[in-house]
Amino acid sequence: MKLFKELLVSVAIVAVFFLLMGVVLPSKRHIEETVDTNRNTTVVYDMLNGFGRFKDWNAVFMRDPAAQYKISGPAEGKGAKIEYTSKVREVGKGSWTITGNEAGKRIDFALVNGDMGKNKKSSLILTPNENGRKIEIKQTYDVEYGFNLIGRYAGMYAKSYMGEDMKLGLRKLSSLLSDIPNMPYDRMTVPLSPPKVVQLPAEDVLVISSGTLNNDISDVWMSVKKNNEWISRTLAANGLVAAGPYRLVTTDYNSATYGYDLVQPVTKVGVQPGQIPTMTVAAPVKFAKIPARRATTTSIANADFNSLQLTRESLRAWTMVRGMEIADRPFDVYKSGTDISFTAGSAQFDTYWPIKN
Repeated sequence: MKLFKELLVSVAIVAVFFLLMGVVLPSKRHIEETVDTNRNTTVVYDMLNGFGRFKDWNAVFMRDPAAQYKISGPAEGKGAKIEYTSKVREVGKGSWTITGNEAGKRIDFALVNGDMGKNKKSSLILTPNENGRKIEIKQTYDVEYGFNLIGRYAGMYAKSYMGEDMKLGLRKLSSLLSDIPNMPYDRMTVPLSPPKVVQLPAEDVLVISSGTLNNDISDVWMSVKKNNEWISRTLAANGLVAAGPYRLVTTDYNSATYGYDLVQPVTKVGVQPGQIPTMTVAAPVKFAKIPARRATTTSIANADFNSLQLTRESLRAWTMVRGMEIADRPFDVYKSGTDISFTAGSAQFDTYWPIKN
C-alpha cells in the first residue's frame, strides 16, 4: 500500500511538472531559413508566386517524389493553391495556398498539414543585397499551439523537422534557379509584349538550312536573302503559295557562329491548311509537315536581328519559371520582311518556344 501511494505521488509530481512546463513553453513558434541566389528578382518572384515549379523544389516532393498533387485557383498570385497526398507517413496530405503578395518582395502562404498546431503560415521574402547582384530568399514558418500542451512540447522540435525541410527546399530552389536564364523579362531594353501560351495549328512548310555562318548581322542577312530566293523558286515550281511570313528556327548560336532553318509556311489552292499531301521538291529546299503544338510566345517592335537572342532567352526564362517544359527549338517570325529586319531597327518579330502538352 505504501509503495502504491509513493507511486501515485511520483506520478502526480511528474504530471504537475509536465503541466507547469507546458504552461511555460511558448504557445507559438517562428522559424527562419535563408539562401542566396544570383538570379534577378523577376525570375525568383515569378517562380515562387505560383505552383508550376513547387514540386521541383519543395521538401514534400523530396520526401516522396511519387506524391500526388493538384493545382487549383489562378495560375499565380492570391488564391493559387496546391494540394498533395502521399503514402509516406511523414508527408501525409496537406496544402499550400497563396494568401497575399507584394510584387518582387514577398509571397505569403497558408499551410495545412498533419503536424501539430494551427494557423500555420509561411512567407518567402526577397531582399536584394547592397550591390543588387544577389537576392536573399528568406523563408519563415509560424505555427500556433494555443493551450494544447502536447502541441507546445511538439514545438520544441519544430526546428528539427520543419526547419530541416525548409533548408532542403531552399537549397533545391537555389539550384533550380541557377538553370534559368537570368533575364529580367519584364523590363528589357527592347520591351516584350506580355508572354502567353498559344496553340499552333498544323502546318505545311518549305525548309532550307543555312549551315554554319559567322554570327554577324550582314552575313546572316545575305544568307537569308539567298535562301528566300530558293524558297520563291520552289513556290513557283510547285504551285504553292506563302501562308504568312517566314521564320528562322535557331539551330546554332554562340558568340562566333549562327545557324538557322528558314521555314516558310505554305498553302495550295483548293487544299485546306495543313492538308497538302507529302511532296518532293528540288534540293536544297525540303517539304515538311509540322503537327499542331503548343508554344509560349512574345512580340517585339522597333527591333532588328540583333535583338532576337535576348528575346528568345527572356521568353525561355518566362517559360521555365512557370514549370512548362521546352519541347523544340525556338523560332522568330519576321513580320517586317528581310531588309528592314536586318537594317533599320524598326522591325516587328514574334518569338516562340514550343512546349510539351
